[in-house]
Amino acid sequence: MRQVQQALKDIGIPVYAGVWRATSPNQNPPVQYCVYSTTTTEASHQDDHVSSIRTYVYLNLWSDIDPTDMADTIRAAMYAYGFFMVEESDKGYNQPAYDTATRQYTVQWTWCWREDVDYGN
Repeated sequence: MRQVQQALKDIGIPVYAGVWRATSPNQNPPVQYCVYSTTTTEASHQDDHVSSIRTYVYLNLWSDIDPTDMADTIRAAMYAYGFFMVEESDKGYNQPAYDTATRQYTVQWTWCWREDVDYGN
């Protein structure tokens, strides 16, 4: 989604749609990176036509190091661009969650982007 890429373009870490994939020159993930996916729904109708949509962005920060500062940076960037937060979770107890399978910390968000549309009304 163009809006996610624009919102996060200056955070200093890579942002991938879908999933991070290893490449021939780089078999290991970056120290910190984000992946996201989206779901779009109708938000409002006018005269039996869709007049706005909501796109939910499921954004995950993966980090080999404490993700607290980067999570703050991401949050500020998304708000500044016009997204609103639905939820944030680190699934940890008083600390960021640590995934033993990947040996990384993770923070998950659901963000929402709302826009007016004109589909030939």
